[in-house]
Amino acid sequence: MRRTAVAGTLAVLVGVASLLWGCARSEFRTDPGPGPDADPRMVASADGVPVTASWFEQTYIDFLVKSGANDTLLNRWAHLDFLLDSILLAGEFEASDDAASDDFKRFVKRVELEELGSRYFEVGLIDTMAAPTERQIRTAFQRSKEKAVVRHLYFTSPDEARESWKRLQAGKPFLEEARDVYGLSRVDSAAGYLGEVGYWSVDDAFAEAAWRLSPGAWSQPVRTRFGWHIILLEQRTRSPLLSESEFQTARAGISSQYRLRRRRLEGDGFVRQFMEAREVQVNAPTISALSDLIQSLDPAVGHPLASAPALQSETLAAELDEGGVLATYEWDGDREAFTAGQYAFWLESLPQREARERTAASVGRALRNELLARAADEVGLRDAEWETEVRRRVLLESAARMRRAIRTDSSEVAPERLREAYDRLRLDAGRHRARQASFRAALYPSRAEAEEAVRKGVEWTISYKNVPLQDVPGWGPWVASLPLDDVSVVGRRDDWAVIHVLERVSSPVSREQYIQRLSKELAPRIREYDLVRSLRERVDVVVDTSLFESLSFLGSRPEPSPRASEPHLPE
Repeated sequence: MRRTAVAGTLAVLVGVASLLWGCARSEFRTDPGPGPDADPRMVASADGVPVTASWFEQTYIDFLVKSGANDTLLNRWAHLDFLLDSILLAGEFEASDDAASDDFKRFVKRVELEELGSRYFEVGLIDTMAAPTERQIRTAFQRSKEKAVVRHLYFTSPDEARESWKRLQAGKPFLEEARDVYGLSRVDSAAGYLGEVGYWSVDDAFAEAAWRLSPGAWSQPVRTRFGWHIILLEQRTRSPLLSESEFQTARAGISSQYRLRRRRLEGDGFVRQFMEAREVQVNAPTISALSDLIQSLDPAVGHPLASAPALQSETLAAELDEGGVLATYEWDGDREAFTAGQYAFWLESLPQREARERTAASVGRALRNELLARAADEVGLRDAEWETEVRRRVLLESAARMRRAIRTDSSEVAPERLREAYDRLRLDAGRHRARQASFRAALYPSRAEAEEAVRKGVEWTISYKNVPLQDVPGWGPWVASLPLDDVSVVGRRDDWAVIHVLERVSSPVSREQYIQRLSKELAPRIREYDLVRSLRERVDVVVDTSLFESLSFLGSRPEPSPRASEPHLPE
């Protein structure tokens, strides 16, 4: 449904105000890691393209975070193989017609500008930050061994948060204020109760505010990436014993976590000050019209899954007035415009759910990307480090596009190649089962809103009954593992979901039934495997096994695991 003009304008004003002067943390990388050109440790290379330890570590940790996998030597080898294969597949993509397409050229330009914004952030903030002191590291270590029992009042408006804090200061009991804030009919001891939380397990600003409190005290309004909070500390529990040896063992990891938290917190202020200096003014009617247009073009309508089609820059640009002014800003004494055409350029790199449902916030994010890149360009930050990061991101995207082209190839795979794959995967008869489930779900922009819905009552907008899990890839991994008949909150790429698994059943299938079901999935991966194997036979692939297996960037080295002597079948 399209918004009315009044509703659209209000949403625009609230959304842009909150995004332009806030700091959503996904529009640029706040922890770029070691400078890629400064790392002499080359763990591998393919066709002369190096894989340094720092590049491997950065991409591997990202893989662990997104996949939820454990750090094992087998997973490390698989990820190294992925990077080496990506180098080879990227070379194949560069020789294809797709590499010269307008779509890919736009992608490369976006990457160049995004990395410029990252460099501006690094040089302007990270490179000037002092190393943490011994006292700061020890304090963080002590807090990491504690748990805090907290409850909070949540607001989307800073004005509402301030008014609530004034009422508490005037003597209103916290639970009575929670009743009114959450719209309850009576005082409820569970209102706003978060329970026991860890120092590193919650939002950075939330944690720092909570750990500054004494038991029984509440904070002033605290701004987090989810909104505004007033935090009440009920009690804090401490580890009975903190030994010096334990601190020394954990010291490097705690120092790294502390530096990352400082970067995020100070990064908020850095970008907020940068945008405040631009004196941004929004054009609410134009943004409201853009929101209506996106709704009318939205390919995800009727697609509640995570794999819903993405909004395309080219599609949007063809329908809008590219010169339409969405906002204006101050730059070197001149008033300049941010247009609908500029927003369309950024669209495919923006969170898709935000673009669909909070267009004003999405415009703010795109404007920030544009201005950070412009500022970086003006001070000449297209340096060697920028060039390396651009090259690596383009390489990985080129390989991803090549993989998609291979996996959408409809040509037949020889039956003997399929049989070889089944045998390598040890698909033994009798151990395969078909899984079905009944579940319902609802989507929210933030974790705080999802948890609030759980407390107040979820309006279920997505429902499946007896659906095969392989038919719902956007939900299958969670539905397969979440507790039955329990309401759970899970984070997805662009949003948060509340999921209630009602029933889950499985039944055995024969080897032939399983082979038939997997044929469609395995065939494209076999084509990729065969191509990578042929490429590896034509170029030099070198791995420094001793250096690679000695890496201890996660604080430990996994136990050795057996490794295949040739490329693994793509997963």
